[in-house]
Amino acid sequence: MKRRTLVALALCAMPGLARAQSDAAVDAPAVSDGSVSDVFVSDASGDASGDAAPVTTAAGELTVCAPDPLPADRAPTVQVTIGPEQPRVGDRVVITYRFRYRAQDRVEFEPDVVAFQQPAIEMDYAREQPERERGSRPADSGWVTTDVSVAVQPFKVADVSIVSLPARVTTGDEIARICTPPVRFRVRSVFGNVSHPAPRDVSPPAEVRFGATTLRTAALALDGVFAVALTTLLAAGWWKRRPRAVVPPPPPRHPYLVAREALDALAHGDLLTRGHTKDYYDAISDVMRRYFGGMRGFDAIEMTSGEVLAQIRKSPLPGVTFVEVERLLAECDLVKFAGYVPSHEEADEILRAAASIVERGRPVVQPGQGTSPPTEAAS
Repeated sequence: MKRRTLVALALCAMPGLARAQSDAAVDAPAVSDGSVSDVFVSDASGDASGDAAPVTTAAGELTVCAPDPLPADRAPTVQVTIGPEQPRVGDRVVITYRFRYRAQDRVEFEPDVVAFQQPAIEMDYAREQPERERGSRPADSGWVTTDVSVAVQPFKVADVSIVSLPARVTTGDEIARICTPPVRFRVRSVFGNVSHPAPRDVSPPAEVRFGATTLRTAALALDGVFAVALTTLLAAGWWKRRPRAVVPPPPPRHPYLVAREALDALAHGDLLTRGHTKDYYDAISDVMRRYFGGMRGFDAIEMTSGEVLAQIRKSPLPGVTFVEVERLLAECDLVKFAGYVPSHEEADEILRAAASIVERGRPVVQPGQGTSPPTEAAS
């Protein structure tokens, strides 16, 4: 009950104390060394190594953080650092509050966004905030530390002052309030930070030796070699992929010429002398089938004899009777499939019959046409 009465009296006295200190702070100049932010260490009793007086915010409101009294052996401490130490306009400044407290206690601190947004000096609360530390790290003798970081971004050369912020510490069955120290730092310009800079002395000429340019020359030479090699590779690739004129294939040879050459090769061959009569008749059948198909435009090799004769019946060969073709194919099939062994005279006769049929399809070259496409001999 006594403690609650004292807290109530302190809260009632705050407005008058704030107005008095505000009037006293109107003509007081801001203190800042312009280089590194002041580092404050505060405990629960309210003592601080920095300035513990109330701080005026950018909005002109005076904020006073009154800590609750705690014994010295249980009082947490708060240390504040900033990074970079000498921030410039546009830098992302990270303000880190490090709480040191007993391992069995618990500290809760939620930074007030309003305290970090100061439109008068164009300082914003950064959109990307550092990741919040979830646990604690051991310090010494049963104490632990926890870091809470806040990122701001100033866009104007100014002296930044962030007020003390309240935090809450839970010590078993008691909850007390502690205060962070105020933060002050100067935001420097990205250009020059001296009002009237003095000109510097012109440095004396430096000696440049011959060896100093050797590496530069070698590097330029290697660059030139690389450029030439790259250009050569690109040109060679383009030359291989360039569109080329398609050479037309040679015109197909006349079936008469192909069949005549094949029959002449069989006549001068040794299939009969070696006893390969079946192969001999098979070769004659293939030659004549290719001749028939070439003359009338169908694939006779894959057809049966009946199918070939049906095509010949539809489109007869000039000067060749259907009976001749039928007899030729029948004799070849008799030897190939029926196992008939003909005499040498019969073998010579089948070759002469095939040559006679082919000879009657000899192309006729008209005078003056040279090697123009031949025409079939008239029947």
